[in-house]
Amino acid sequence: MDALPSRKERLVRNVVLYGFMGAGKTTVGEELSRRLGWPFLDTDRMVEGRAGKPVARIFDEDGEAAFRALEREAVAEAARVRPAVVACGGGAVLDADNARALRASGHMVWLRAALESVLSRAREGERPLLRGDPRGRAALLLEERAPRYRELADLVVDTDGLSVPEVTERVLAELLAREAQTVTVALPTGTYPVHVGDGVLPLVAVELARLGVRRCAVLSHPRVWRLYGAGLAEALRAGGVEVLPVLVPPGERSKSLVAAGKVYARMAAARLDRACAVLGLGGGVVGDLAGFVAGTYMRGVRLLQLPTTLLAQVDASVGGKAAVNVAAGKGQGPVRNLVGVFWQPQAVVADVATLRTLPLRELRAGFAECVKHGAARDAGLLEWVDRELAKLLRRRTDRLAELVARNVAVKAEVVRQDERETGGLREVLNFGHTVAHALEAATGYRAYLHGEAVAVGMVVEAELGQRVGVTDGSVAEALRSVLRRAGLPTWLPPVSAQELVGFMRLDKKNRGGALRFALLERLGKARTGVEVPEEAVASVLREMGASP
Repeated sequence: MDALPSRKERLVRNVVLYGFMGAGKTTVGEELSRRLGWPFLDTDRMVEGRAGKPVARIFDEDGEAAFRALEREAVAEAARVRPAVVACGGGAVLDADNARALRASGHMVWLRAALESVLSRAREGERPLLRGDPRGRAALLLEERAPRYRELADLVVDTDGLSVPEVTERVLAELLAREAQTVTVALPTGTYPVHVGDGVLPLVAVELARLGVRRCAVLSHPRVWRLYGAGLAEALRAGGVEVLPVLVPPGERSKSLVAAGKVYARMAAARLDRACAVLGLGGGVVGDLAGFVAGTYMRGVRLLQLPTTLLAQVDASVGGKAAVNVAAGKGQGPVRNLVGVFWQPQAVVADVATLRTLPLRELRAGFAECVKHGAARDAGLLEWVDRELAKLLRRRTDRLAELVARNVAVKAEVVRQDERETGGLREVLNFGHTVAHALEAATGYRAYLHGEAVAVGMVVEAELGQRVGVTDGSVAEALRSVLRRAGLPTWLPPVSAQELVGFMRLDKKNRGGALRFALLERLGKARTGVEVPEEAVASVLREMGASP
């Protein structure tokens, strides 16, 4: 028999259902198609369409060889459709060419059924291979085919005694476990999974089923909804979940108490109660708003984060911090994250396939948070990002999935030790952010994406750390190098240094009126609570491009 491509080499997209006749491939396939929002292709039906007659008549009038030839054509066509749910006849995978094409197209799922179940479901007149002695012929064929079925299986799901929805749920759960890298965020109050993978967004239905959620509000932006939300909602509805879409405009203006109030009103009008869930489908703004709403609507409902930007996947969606921007006083602009809650999600599903449609500028901005995690906690991660940067910029999804999973693991460990920032450790994740938040506020949240501001902030704070004797002298240039290669800014614009300092006075890390920073000692190690005189801060800001 010809060698088959290895599992590592295949493009795992489709779900291919195979097994003995009567195992439920067609009915389960139809249900999976509805739940995933993917087309359903049944190779037996495709053969019947080509021949213009049922399979039984093809066997009777043209012979099995003619049927197998048509079957090979149908399998080749089905394997070219991506993504899709494919159900194939019980004998299709015995052919080496068929097996190769199907295995290259996706997950091979063996729906296994015992002899008695097969006989109870199969009708002899419609099963040419069982005619004459159904029990004897079925037993012989099962024995002959089982080794081949087992050899090809990525997943094995026993269907005996299960309903079609139950089999479907098992397949979906197995797909999520197989397709996603899962990082567990472990906290004193409980744990939750962060699933990272390519094409895993439709599998959020598995998490909703696990939580028993039957009604949800999905917060998103119009563009993201068009790309991913409508299909996700259709898949969730197919699984019996009522979906309320709530769309907000893009941009920081949606991170406000006014925007939150509008979401509350939509949810209340739809009579969503405390058993519902809020799903945040989008970037950091949507994730923050979703977390804030979930943590405050009816004193708290369940939250699932579905981040679609790199920045949100590696940072904002994990850790349970959610906030809105509020003006600090009359005549002043909004201050970032001034009012917020700690509200952990029940699950995070980070589908790196969404990064294919992310504008390049936003993709680059996301790398800033990855550099921050490496610089503050994991020098090995920073080295990996530097080495793999070209592939990451080309959107290699295997590299992106590893990038997201590694960053989530770094953040999860910090959050585990200091969930509510009471111990000081979690402040290491604010490296670069004191300057970044001030820069965003000083430029009216219009000039910089958050990651771009963080890139500038990290270099400025590295220079500041060197000035006060905390940071090794090589750090600033090392950060500047990787950030420039990522296409990110590393110098301040000519904004007022005094204005920047004024916004820094509102930073939540400050105590007793003193400016406090999380500064690096060296790459991979940060020190929190470093107090720096305002005049020293202003001096470094001016050296880095700010105006007097």
